[in-house]
Amino acid sequence: MSGGPDITPRNLAAQLAYRGRGNPPVSHPYSAISNCFPGLEFDFRAIWRRILVGLVLSENNNYVVAVEDTALAHLHERRLLRIEGRALSVQTQGPVIPGRAPYVLSTGDNPDAVSFMEWSNTIALILGFQGQKVSCEFTRDKSTKEVLPGNEDVPTQIVELEVRRIFEPSALDANGPPQSVLAAALAEPGELSQGLCSPWQNDYRECACYYWAASRPDYVNVVAADDGTSRGDNWMQRENTGVYLPDNRDGDLNLSYDDLFKDWEKVLRFVVAGVQEPLPK
Repeated sequence: MSGGPDITPRNLAAQLAYRGRGNPPVSHPYSAISNCFPGLEFDFRAIWRRILVGLVLSENNNYVVAVEDTALAHLHERRLLRIEGRALSVQTQGPVIPGRAPYVLSTGDNPDAVSFMEWSNTIALILGFQGQKVSCEFTRDKSTKEVLPGNEDVPTQIVELEVRRIFEPSALDANGPPQSVLAAALAEPGELSQGLCSPWQNDYRECACYYWAASRPDYVNVVAADDGTSRGDNWMQRENTGVYLPDNRDGDLNLSYDDLFKDWEKVLRFVVAGVQEPLPK
């Protein structure tokens, strides 16, 4: 309301939904494609890596890739099978022949057909334990192979570990409500985006319209047209003309795969306040 008091978001949900003045809708996660895998604005699976204090897990399964606490060195290269008795992986089954019962979908590399549970479902199981210790069941020995929980041939060990808090506490009160800022200890600088499509990868070049490689611009230099529509440039076109060129992979008009493979640092241009800098002559 014009002239009224400022409204300050206080709880975490309000903070996450708050849009600062000047920030477009696409600056918020709810505008993303909503997949959980690389190619979006950030790879949220990264928060799983350090969700247990002292360990670094693979972002896409239960393998301990490193330890940050020497007291836990024995857990390196083991598999985390259960947290508080809840399995983190299941056996994959599905149809092979129409009308027949589902088969175990095993492969040579994964003979037990083990599938790690969706990271968000796994985190949801322990969300209420933030800041507390939980019972974690690991393989007793190193295990590069996928393992099903409950496999009687695989000896295990129980270790008590603390679940890391996902958000930073209030800057004014360490015991107050969390801020909408990921805890600094949860993800190191660059980890939230290190799994995204890189400029030299095909997906980065191939998928436009704010899709798969959504961490790159698409429609830039946008201005209102006299007919009520808009006009602008495709970020991948070689010259800024004010006319959007469809990304038809025409090497004469748009940047090619080879351009990105060889010189992405030179041909990809910065966009500041929606305006793209021209290519150097």
